Amino acid sequence: MSSESATPVLVNIPTISRRHPLLNWLLAILLMVSGMYLSIIEFAGLEWLSRSGCLVVVLGVWSSLGGIIQERLLIGRLDFQHRINLARAKRKLRKLKASDEHKDNELQAIEDEFKEKTEVILQAVRLQLGILEVSLLITGTILWGFGDLFFKLTL
Repeated sequence: MSSESATPVLVNIPTISRRHPLLNWLLAILLMVSGMYLSIIEFAGLEWLSRSGCLVVVLGVWSSLGGIIQERLLIGRLDFQHRINLARAKRKLRKLKASDEHKDNELQAIEDEFKEKTEVILQAVRLQLGILEVSLLITGTILWGFGDLFFKLTL
């Protein structure tokens, strides 16, 4: 009876899109290659690789903001699933005319599961987006600070 009343609507925990980090890195690589090309052809100077590093840093900051939005969306989806699960469990428990103690236990189990899934999502999203953000910021900062030296030393 316990497992029937707490049947989840969706068993999959929502996760962050794998496209987000991939698109950010593809855009960062495009910016770096464009910066190298403009520096090689000396379009208005040699500083384009450094400028592209600045844009990669901006991309890293934007990815952080995008991560906050994605985190909120994932938590919102999980909250929606949670409310549906609670409503279904309450309806089923009313139909079964379960005791108050049994109702409380079932509803508490659903609440505990929601809290656990929320923690899992928050940890996974923050780790994945933290790695993306830090790697973009480090790469962009190094290019921004030392990108012009590469061409000054080689040309």
